[in-house]
Amino acid sequence: MKINWKYSLVLVLFSILVFTFNAQASTNPSISINGELRTLSPPAVIKNDRTMVPVRFVIEDEALKGQVYWDGKQQKVAMDCQGKYIEFFIGSSSARVDGKILKFDTAPYIYQDRTYVPLRFLVEALGASVSWDSRACRVNIQFDNCSQVFAYYYYSSGPELTDNIKYFTDIAFRWYETDGEGHLNFEYEDDYQTVLDFVRGHDVKTHASVVLMDSSKLHQLLSSSQNRKMLIGNLLDHVNKYGYDGVNIDFEFINASDAAYFTTFLKELKASLGENKELSVAVFARTESDQWATGYDYARIGEIADQVVVMAYDYHYQTSSAGAVAPLWWVQKVVDYMSAKIPAQKILMGMATYGYDWSSNGSAQTITAQKLAVIQKEYQVTEHFDSQSMSPYYTYWDEYKNYHEIWMENERSLSSKYDEVSSARLRGISFWRIGNGFYDLYEVLKKNV
Repeated sequence: MKINWKYSLVLVLFSILVFTFNAQASTNPSISINGELRTLSPPAVIKNDRTMVPVRFVIEDEALKGQVYWDGKQQKVAMDCQGKYIEFFIGSSSARVDGKILKFDTAPYIYQDRTYVPLRFLVEALGASVSWDSRACRVNIQFDNCSQVFAYYYYSSGPELTDNIKYFTDIAFRWYETDGEGHLNFEYEDDYQTVLDFVRGHDVKTHASVVLMDSSKLHQLLSSSQNRKMLIGNLLDHVNKYGYDGVNIDFEFINASDAAYFTTFLKELKASLGENKELSVAVFARTESDQWATGYDYARIGEIADQVVVMAYDYHYQTSSAGAVAPLWWVQKVVDYMSAKIPAQKILMGMATYGYDWSSNGSAQTITAQKLAVIQKEYQVTEHFDSQSMSPYYTYWDEYKNYHEIWMENERSLSSKYDEVSSARLRGISFWRIGNGFYDLYEVLKKNV
């Protein structure tokens, strides 16, 4: 009997292809849009660690009501949705979104007569946010603006955590610190499991936050593949042991010459965490006019991380002259610059729940709402509001005849910043920290989330 080798080879390749797709689809993730579960037919599949979905499913969903156009001759797909026009070719690694070229990490393909695309690319191109619930094996897509509230937990939070848990979507637990060799240590003692159980009981995501703020130790850590591997391994151990939903990296004062090492570390960490765990990164705020050297390659960080916390505060700080901690005009410039470098739907705009008390004797002290209340009882304090920076400030004289200016936020100033976040369609806000007793922030959240 004569064997048709070409025909046999086709059968083998087809069998491999079918097996691959069956294996990928064996654990099909469920999909929710704006909090409501959707049924896909055919279902979503996992390919190259990416959730792939039939494109019409998302675009023509009742929440979006977009249109999809197919050019079979060119194998081209075009979409008109949410004010965006997207077009790409099957098998191509790039797409055009409103004339701008964006890259796919997994190229679109045809499966069961449907065009499949990476879900994350699609929803982020449309200005939505996407997150993964590993416990439910569910992808959550949110098209509502400014929906995420990413709060930092550090030391005791008192009743503030329990009183306001309903406002948080994510909490980063700043329990951890690292060093130049990648060791991971608890910075202080806490009732870790009790706090985590309480937070998870309210469906709030948990993130292991690790800090390092020493330039020389950061160079030692980031420039060594062995030290990076050590820290990543230690972080994965803690993520698995305590069941975190993600990792938050808070590395500050990185040398500009170490920027490439930092992005390498983030890329390695994200690859190790996988699609099911989130990576968030805290970075200093920056504007177009800033010339200072930075260890943050903002565009590359935006490509790698799932969320980027922009610390949009400390425009004036302890060692500077008195003034607004986060003047609105500056925050607007930060938003413009950051959203040009990083996808807006990945940006969490940081808000300060503290301020500074500057004295004419040359000193400056960090102040919280609780400390301000004590000062108001002890001294004759006058409240002002600076319309240029959209910030409140307070003045008083102490018993040593020193003149003081206190600058910090209030409900009015934070509301103006929250409006800026919403109008720019950012992912949401972040703040440092739960436990500062700054309840003006919760009044803003009460009206907006």
